[in-house]
Amino acid sequence: MKKRLNITVNDELIKKIKRYADLKQISLSQIVEEHFEELLKRPSTLTKEMSLVAYVKTLPKSKVDFPTDFDFKKEYYKTKASNEQNAV
Repeated sequence: MKKRLNITVNDELIKKIKRYADLKQISLSQIVEEHFEELLKRPSTLTKEMSLVAYVKTLPKSKVDFPTDFDFKKEYYKTKASNEQNAV
């Protein structure tokens, strides 16, 4: 049985993920459900001795195909600034 889930997500991220879903011809619900399933499959492997970088390398590859010239740092700071403006 399926149930509804309401979540709050950054507006720009919603626009991007909707475009991605359209390109892949899948629903947003399917994307979220697959992501949740993937999260639950893998037990956390982070230990006190493991660095964060080593842990991140153990995570599954993203199912989102970002362009090769995608600037993650630029997008992060742009989103952060937008969120800070909206908080004021």
